[in-house]
Amino acid sequence: MSTIPAALDALVALAERAWPEDVMILDGPPTVDVEPDVIAIGYSGTPSEPDVRNTLAQEQLTMEPDRESYDVMCMASAWRGDAHRGGRPDTRTVRERALELIAGFRAELARDDRLGGAVMLARMSTLDMMTDQTKAGPVATVRFVVHIDAFA
Repeated sequence: MSTIPAALDALVALAERAWPEDVMILDGPPTVDVEPDVIAIGYSGTPSEPDVRNTLAQEQLTMEPDRESYDVMCMASAWRGDAHRGGRPDTRTVRERALELIAGFRAELARDDRLGGAVMLARMSTLDMMTDQTKAGPVATVRFVVHIDAFA
């Protein structure tokens, strides 16, 4: 049995603890209109990319347990239609907010890097930030990866 379902549930709960108010926390892709601040767990944001990538390895010449090493793709996004500075759309506001969302998540992950005992270790391993000017205002999206090591 894989630890992936329990780890995803634990990451969603962790994000909810990090941001109990004012941030929409999603388990997977958005299915409704999203709030200006959103964190999606187990969602790459790209249809051609996996949401979770797992590598299984046998440990110590036994058939069980399998060691799992996987990456959970996640995303944090901030949008402000009214963010302006000097009469122009202000990307800085959304960029700082998106990174603030990541910082809150990362701090909570540091407090519970075993995800309540579901895994051996969970840590943020990479992040990519993209900003864009839309007709509705500036948006900043940070795609980040939570790397997990566990025994199935």
